[in-house]
Amino acid sequence: MYGSRAKIAFMLPSSCLIFEPEFVKLTAGLGDVIGIPARLLLEDTALGGIGSMNDGIELAARQLATTAPDVALYMCTTGSFMDGRDGDDEIKRTLGRIIPGAKITTTSEAVVDAMAAQGMKSVAMLTPYDEETTNREVAFLQSHGIVCPEFRFRDIYENLDRGSVLPEESLRIASEFDVSAVDGIFLSCGNVRSVEILDELESRTGKPVVSSAQASIWKSIRLAGITEPVAGYGSLLREH
Repeated sequence: MYGSRAKIAFMLPSSCLIFEPEFVKLTAGLGDVIGIPARLLLEDTALGGIGSMNDGIELAARQLATTAPDVALYMCTTGSFMDGRDGDDEIKRTLGRIIPGAKITTTSEAVVDAMAAQGMKSVAMLTPYDEETTNREVAFLQSHGIVCPEFRFRDIYENLDRGSVLPEESLRIASEFDVSAVDGIFLSCGNVRSVEILDELESRTGKPVVSSAQASIWKSIRLAGITEPVAGYGSLLREH
């Protein structure tokens, strides 16, 4: 049966076109690991629209529960940090209640755990969001003891436009950060291509790099008991 090694279920925004290809790319060498998606209807990337999207979490969880997954991931960075730690915890409780046989995580939890694994207490952050959403992410990271002294938000409103951002663009912008006073770099949003530039960005800056998709996949496969390194997509997957 497909997924005999691990079935990783994830719910993601309906207009996210990036995470699934990146999941396939990063897990390609791990044997019989499959990703099982469910989509949450997203019509507006403002915080109110993300809140409306989250109204669909229970239905998506019930759909994913029918596959008896080993791991269940809520894959949206904004949706998991927008209401702070309490909001992120509530998402995890909902998934755990509806999919009791699975290990549960969210993108924001995965990002925080990835930063801890990399010894990152301060980060330079690049987001595609608006200023209000980015400031909420800064506050969420601070609640976990991670400061963000330097960040840039790109104010890209449409989710399909975020998915169209070339990874080379993100590489150019993130390479311009002054990283002398931070422990690493964070590329936020699971709908912006980034995994193919992580090694190069680490090489250019001399700092570890975490991205939303990379951290989500790393956390999910580790929860599934898969411990071997994955090369080519940053030091997190290669060394932790």
